[in-house]
Amino acid sequence: MVSADGRRAACGVLVWRYACGETLVGLGLIFGLFTGLDAFSGGLMNANYLPAGAVSTNPMLFILATWLVLAWKVAGHVGLDYVALPLLGVPGAGGTLFTGTRPPVETRKHTAMTA
Repeated sequence: MVSADGRRAACGVLVWRYACGETLVGLGLIFGLFTGLDAFSGGLMNANYLPAGAVSTNPMLFILATWLVLAWKVAGHVGLDYVALPLLGVPGAGGTLFTGTRPPVETRKHTAMTA
């Protein structure tokens, strides 16, 4: 049998881990790093509140998180994902960090405005 002190200590560790997880998800979404993974994790944490009876804005936030997960490729063009995704790779395509290949050199034509 577990003592009350053991349950209290275990609960304190879980609360601390959950708070750190929420903070990391929030920072990831703010800075745009691993946006799809952060949105999925945030939606999962949000869905955990639904069975507890907290119904305020949670369903709408869960729907928005689901849309953000589905739009992870577009979200990769803004924020730190723009740098991190080509290096680390995305599902189905390895990044340059692990495959050892160099990224292709972009050949953009710079046009000057002429009068």
